[in-house]
Amino acid sequence: MIKIGIVGANELSKRHLAQLRLIPDFEVVGIFDHDTENAQLVATDFNIPYYHSLQELLLLVDAVDIASPVGTHFKYASQSIRQSVHVLLNGLLSEDIREAKQLNDLAIEANVSLKILHEEKFHPEIKALRRMVKKPTYIECNRFKNKVLSISNDSIIFGMVLLDVDLLISIVGSNVRKVVSNAAKVFNEYADFINVRIEFENGCIANINCGNFEKADSDFIKVYQKNECITLDLEKFDLTKLTRNELGYYKEVAINQTRTKVEDVVKLELEDFAQAILSRKRITQDTFQSYQSLRIAHQIIEKLHPSTLFGS
Repeated sequence: MIKIGIVGANELSKRHLAQLRLIPDFEVVGIFDHDTENAQLVATDFNIPYYHSLQELLLLVDAVDIASPVGTHFKYASQSIRQSVHVLLNGLLSEDIREAKQLNDLAIEANVSLKILHEEKFHPEIKALRRMVKKPTYIECNRFKNKVLSISNDSIIFGMVLLDVDLLISIVGSNVRKVVSNAAKVFNEYADFINVRIEFENGCIANINCGNFEKADSDFIKVYQKNECITLDLEKFDLTKLTRNELGYYKEVAINQTRTKVEDVVKLELEDFAQAILSRKRITQDTFQSYQSLRIAHQIIEKLHPSTLFGS
């Protein structure tokens, strides 16, 4: 039985708490958040104790699920790792590349599991897509959602682009050779559209378009390789493949239509976190890839100097 604590009182932590209750390997010890009132409400809803300090909670747990904002990740995760507590983080290690590297190094030194929660990467259809990709030549990824709280021109990079970069690297399975990027102020006074072109060492080229605004029927990944085009709808997670037969006719077929719910994907990833802890397996490859993706995000930021913002 793994004793786990929750850090952060929000919708994400509520979703995780609901799934943790269904996993026999976990026992939820309690919750901590600097917002006492909000944390006590969540604690009451799930009938778990509220702790007034992270240190108090760390003394009682084997692992923590950190669902607090990214800006708090380094503070909470580093404190936890130094107490030999396993850590689950949502989305990314940190926006600061130095902090991300330090967390990775700390986890290796402390011999604890440090896992990055990326729900899409763990989705069955994403896994199916990875198995189908052999020698990709070109990948197109579009994502348009009005979901990023934009306080700067970099917000969309950390809120949307970084996750797609991380996702594509896991699909292509090759090191990045070159990154080219452009941004635009379409509907707002900050950069709300970004295009990124990534050239991989294996010859594959990926083109990412992210917009911090709604655009119907536009969230997808298309992978082109010899004799086929594989498409994954990032809204419905429909997976289809376009092929050409011996007679030259094109045919599109549906693949693995499981209709997996988001809650089920979260449960699968939490179960994977539990198995990593129980088997004493460090998840360093996962965090190393996240660190590499963060490096690319910072390359994009460097290239997107305000003078390059077309429309500014």
